[in-house]
Formats: sequence, C-alpha cells, structure tokens
Amino acid sequence: MRTISSIHIIFVSILMFFTIMAQAQTNAYSVKTVVIDAGHGGKDPGACGKFSQEKNIALSVALKAGGLISMNCPDVKVIYTRKTDEFIELHKRAEIANKAKADLFISIHVNANTNPNSNGTETFTMGVAKNEANLRVAKAENDVISLESDASQYQGMSANDNEAIILHNLQQGAFCDNSLAFAGMIQNRYKEDVGRKDRSVQQAGFLVLWKTAMPSVLTEIGFITNEEEEKWLNNSDNQAELAYAIYRAFVDYKKYIEKRSNGEITHNPQTEQNVAPSPKPAPAPSPAKPTVNNNNKPAPKPTPAPASKTESYIYYSIQIGAGKDKIATTPENFNGLSNVFYIEEDGLFKYYCGKTSTYKEITLLLPEVKSKYPSAYVVARDNTNKKLQLTEARQKTK
Repeated sequence: MRTISSIHIIFVSILMFFTIMAQAQTNAYSVKTVVIDAGHGGKDPGACGKFSQEKNIALSVALKAGGLISMNCPDVKVIYTRKTDEFIELHKRAEIANKAKADLFISIHVNANTNPNSNGTETFTMGVAKNEANLRVAKAENDVISLESDASQYQGMSANDNEAIILHNLQQGAFCDNSLAFAGMIQNRYKEDVGRKDRSVQQAGFLVLWKTAMPSVLTEIGFITNEEEEKWLNNSDNQAELAYAIYRAFVDYKKYIEKRSNGEITHNPQTEQNVAPSPKPAPAPSPAKPTVNNNNKPAPKPTPAPASKTESYIYYSIQIGAGKDKIATTPENFNGLSNVFYIEEDGLFKYYCGKTSTYKEITLLLPEVKSKYPSAYVVARDNTNKKLQLTEARQKTK
C-alpha cells in the first residue's frame, strides 16, 4: 500500500510541476480556468430521496453556477466534467481538470443520512476524516467505483488510508491551503446569501479529489434524505440561489488569489469560524501568538541572530505544506528535509523549511525544496511570527 501511495504522490507531483510552470509563464497566481464537476450521472444516481436523485440536482446547480461564471467572468474558462446525464468515472473527472491545467476544481453533490432530520451544507477538502460522519460521506461518494470498468486503479487509495492522505496533502502544499480557503468562502456564501445551515468545512478522503493537481473541493449542497430539504433542493429558484452562492464564492476566491499574487494581502481568510475543529488540538503557549515548533536541526543556511523579545527582526522561510493534521517534523515525513518547523495559524498547521535573515539566502535553498515540493513558496515573518508582505520585508532587509 505504501508503494502504491508513493507512486500516486510522484504522479501528482509531476502534474503539479507542469501546472505551476505553465502558470509562471503568464500570471503565476491568476485564476483562468475552473472545472465544475456535477457528481454522479448516468447509471449512477447518487443519493436518492423520496422522489428525486442526486445526479439531477447536482447537474442543474453545476450548469447554473458555471453559466454565472461564464457570463460575469469573461476572462475565465469554464469546463464541465459532464453537461448531460452521463456516467463519468471518478479518475476521468480529475484527468479532465489536470489536462485543462485548471486553477480550481469544484465537485457538486447532494448529501444523505439515515437520520431524516439532518440538514444543511458542508464543503469538503482532501484530508483525514475527523469523525465517523465524515468518513461515511466519503465512503458513500467513493462507492461509485463499483460501477466502473477497472476499479483496480484505485488500489491503495481509500477514505481509510490516513497515511496516504496526509502525504498527499503535504505534497499538495499551497494547493491544500487554498482548497481550505475556498471551502470556507463557499460555506460563508451558503450561510450569508442563501440562509442555509452551516455544517462548516470538513475533510475526508474523496477519490474524486485524490488525483487533482490544483485546489479542489467537494461541496454538499443539502440533504436529499430530509423531506423538507429535498423539496427545497428540487425548486429551480432555490437551485439558482445555491449556484449564485457558488459563483460569488468563486469571485471571492479569484480576488483573494490575485491580490495575494500582487502582494496586497498575506493572510489566509480561512479561520476557525468556518473550519470544523479537530479533536484535542495542540495547546498554544500564548493566545497572542501562533505556536512554533523549532526543535529540529537548524537550517544549513545562516539563521537570524538571537534577539530580545522587544527587538524587531525579519526572517524568511519556505512554506511547503499546510493542513489540519499535526505531523512530526522529522526528515522521513518531509522527503529528507531536516530543517522543517511548523506554525499553528488560521486553524491549520503550516509547515516551513529553512529560516534565514536575508531573502537572497532563502532563495538559495528554494530550488532544492521546490524539487521535492513544487508548490513551495517564500514567506517573510517578524519576530512575533506575523506574516509580512514580501515587498515590505525586502525593503527592510538585504
């Protein structure tokens, strides 16, 4: 299982490398292509209610959301994994997005539960399921592979494979961070614009997200097993409201990515308010600052000289990944990198490599790190671990 997972990670890394290189030739962090995936289809009805099927609701909302993006964002190319009632295998949905070099993947689904009172929306990113409910949702969505012609290609990938999921998220690096940011934006729009119950951002091992080489989410727009919500979901006007919320979240995300690429903002808008809390979070030594683990070997490059708590200084590091799971910063967990530390911030554990006092020094380390984590990028912080704009930091350092 470990070997197969490793092969998958290498495969995704290659796809991510070419995607990033292609983007670098234009506007590195612009959002130009979005793939909208209507869950299920054809011989796969998805979840079923008393009078309707998931595949039809998902398709209607997907087409409406894509139409709004095409109409109002003429610079964005919208691609659908399906536009009719047809069966598309899970791995082919990811292939469509990867071949298009998409900047974002949105998979739209309808939820189900044995409890007929369950209701509301939730949006998932790839990650380890924190509870049985999340695991159940992932398994239900993954069960479609039983209808595919060759399910053997998913060997070693499952909602239960926590090790592979954690390694996948580390390899995805900034993509995982951006996925969580976009998921939070969708949930906020569902709540504020449509008035739906917010079940928050969740994580679980979805096969449809596994091979995507870009920020990706799976959003559950309501429960078809709730009698009232099923009726609500089948109303065309309500579907349009949901589609508009997804469209507005997309616009929020596009603005965020493009402003960040221009150095106008440095923070991730994803916060504890729209992320489902992990059980037993690691305690922070002070509520005023993020927790830093820096017990590993020092970076081979020069590090900033010790300073008093009141003395101000700036350091540069390379962010290599982010996620809701705390991982030991040992070399075997980070492709042999021994100078890794984490900062707990925005409800995430953010992993960094190296710590230098000048921008030039950190860029010397960057090629080695990017060869192992293609989406890695340089960040600057001050002595309180507050993230700074690179342009601002570079003006103050050599």
